[in-house]
Amino acid sequence: MTRLGSLRAALKADLHLHTREAEAAVAHDARGLIDRASREGFRVLSITNHDELTWSAALADYAQDRGIVLIPGVEATIEGRHVLVYNADVSVARLQTFADLRRYRTPDWLVIAPHPFFPASFSLRDQLLKEIDLFDAIEFSHFYTPRVDFNRPAVRLARAAGLPLVGTSDSHFAEQFGTTFSVIEAEASVESVLDAIRKRQVGVVSRPLGYWRCASIAARSLLAGGRHRTRRAQEQPLPATLVGS
Repeated sequence: MTRLGSLRAALKADLHLHTREAEAAVAHDARGLIDRASREGFRVLSITNHDELTWSAALADYAQDRGIVLIPGVEATIEGRHVLVYNADVSVARLQTFADLRRYRTPDWLVIAPHPFFPASFSLRDQLLKEIDLFDAIEFSHFYTPRVDFNRPAVRLARAAGLPLVGTSDSHFAEQFGTTFSVIEAEASVESVLDAIRKRQVGVVSRPLGYWRCASIAARSLLAGGRHRTRRAQEQPLPATLVGS
């Protein structure tokens, strides 16, 4: 699928990416991903690890040296649901509820609903309808086949709500990267890119996955997710009653 409309000069972008810095199951690190993206013509990226900001000034400079605007972003877990938050000026730890998101967000932020109708507990689904005013855009996910496509309700909702669709790869594995991305009519700066998305100056370029490729990604994602949850649980401090026992 290609949705370019009347876009003229456009920046190739992927705003939903994961790296090894925060997620041990991911094979690539941030600099390796930036290097690959630069070779493949990307000009805008956001590394959106789960509940952890990977962006830094040094990493943004590294990206800029390779012709890429690196946007601060995180995939926050809010009331158990995934929400993509960009350019936030508060710690992700403060965003525990949708009320928190409503309290802290400013016009400089961008908030996107990722894979909103994917059949998983972490997807927004009905919660997106309840909190739709908090969102600036809806994700068109890479994870679909010609016949099984959970993007369809997302496309319908975006049209009904007047919100733009943003294509991403949600890349955890090398083969995901580049399967779906956005083109954004903007200057090469964080502020211009986010403003262009709000103004719907964005298109989606995508192709469906083959069935076996989709199944392989799903299986690896489930395994990686289990490892990630186990590691995070092991990192939690012991209850006070167990310390020293």
